[in-house]
Amino acid sequence: MNILENIKGILGKPFPEEENKLRYYRNLLFISLFIALFLYIFQPFGISSLASNKFIICLGFGSMTFLGVFVYSALADQLYFLIGKKGQWTFGKWILNNLGIMFFISLANFLFARLVLFGFIEWNLFPAMIYGTFMIGIIPFTILGGIALFQQEKKYQTISEEINAVQKPAPDSFNNTSIAVFDIPTSRIKYVEALQNYIKIAYLNPEGNLKVRTERGTLKEVLEKTAGSTIIKCHRSYLVNTDAIITTSGNAQGLLLVLSDCDQSIPVSRTFVPLFRTK
Repeated sequence: MNILENIKGILGKPFPEEENKLRYYRNLLFISLFIALFLYIFQPFGISSLASNKFIICLGFGSMTFLGVFVYSALADQLYFLIGKKGQWTFGKWILNNLGIMFFISLANFLFARLVLFGFIEWNLFPAMIYGTFMIGIIPFTILGGIALFQQEKKYQTISEEINAVQKPAPDSFNNTSIAVFDIPTSRIKYVEALQNYIKIAYLNPEGNLKVRTERGTLKEVLEKTAGSTIIKCHRSYLVNTDAIITTSGNAQGLLLVLSDCDQSIPVSRTFVPLFRTK
């Protein structure tokens, strides 16, 4: 039972998301080229028996790998947009996502192999293609993902400990109470969250109770209004009041900010981590 609980705990760990789509597709291109070169050098799956055009065929398999992942990613992005991306990106969800990727890779390469090499499709052979792709891909994918998970988790836990070890100065009385966002003084704001064309402002009312207010606007507009205050950007979707931070924690996705009088932890994108290391 403990083993199952441990596995459940690992699968539920937050997993780092790729923040840069350009970097994601660049890495995918490198992987696709690696697959093409691997197939050409070692010539498995009957490639060695081909009479000619071996390099072109191998390059075709690499291209189909890129296309399969590209189509899957586009469909997944649309699905997330339609239903909303609920919950954290976890190690378990990452593995399921890679199973979907490998299915699309299998489909793209199966269609390429059958149409280009044989000229016709036999769908009864598709399960064998899926099985081969999964057996080749799932173990290295999972191992590499697990290594990335624990390395990132350790990294941000260490950074969090370093930040927490530094004595945090008392809130600056200059916290620009004259500056306000929708009539809310910046000194009372805890965080601001982007919601497409709207923003959600979490703040303390005069009675000291946490309230949430939604207004039409952008994070950029709030930053411009609060220039010179302790409101800073910490994530593509969040601004935070640095005076409200009482401690930090870390997981594989990065830093999390714990705020006073607020139950929600605020994420810090990897790009903004250096800002908090110098605080």
